[in-house]
Amino acid sequence: MSNLDKFQPDRDARMERLFSDAPVETEVVIKLPTEGRFYVGGHSEITISPIKFEDEKQLSTSVKNGINPINLMLSKCVKGLDTNSLLLIDKILVLLKIREISYGENYPAHVVCPKCAAEADINIDLSKLVVNYLPQDVGDPREITLPKLKKKAKVRFPRVSDEQFLNNQEQIYNNMWRFVVELDGTSDPVFISRAIPKMHIRDIKFILNNILRSDLGLDPKFILHCAECGGESLLTVPINENFFSVT
Repeated sequence: MSNLDKFQPDRDARMERLFSDAPVETEVVIKLPTEGRFYVGGHSEITISPIKFEDEKQLSTSVKNGINPINLMLSKCVKGLDTNSLLLIDKILVLLKIREISYGENYPAHVVCPKCAAEADINIDLSKLVVNYLPQDVGDPREITLPKLKKKAKVRFPRVSDEQFLNNQEQIYNNMWRFVVELDGTSDPVFISRAIPKMHIRDIKFILNNILRSDLGLDPKFILHCAECGGESLLTVPINENFFSVT
């Protein structure tokens, strides 16, 4: 043993004493909005853990390194489930709960009033947001009837691995075919991708609404009471790299 190594047992003992009264890291089991019906093996509930110091250090450099900071936190804090397979309907609730057990229920955010453009720093109580669970009759994929064509189609929910196709309106329109698994009895993706641009706008909107189902999962909206103009506005919780920060 070297001269340096002989002090290691004492360091270990002092380290153990230092953290002897520290609270045990809390893992939390949460119920998913989809109740895990569309995951291999079934995951009606999943276990999440708080963000660690090492995780936060990686988060601070993730954007610079071309890494999605939100999905990085998912991969660090979600137990027993491949986060790429996570449905977006479930993802927002999981993110909120990770943030909540890591930093508390209050989320400080900088917002702009849509009515008067006044800026404000507010605290959002994440525990008060509403979760809309998936009805039992909603499947994945699921069959719909197009309102103009009067033809059947089958559509699926997007997952984390699909987010690259949903960054803006143009990408969403160009990649709708990826979420239509069958059209008029045909599952050929080339046929589907060529048929969609020919459709009436009512059919396009109907397909999109059934793919995204913004009425399901966590509702990230809250009411802003503007101190400047006195107006009330419905805003969406800003979920970005700052979401996993105490400031």
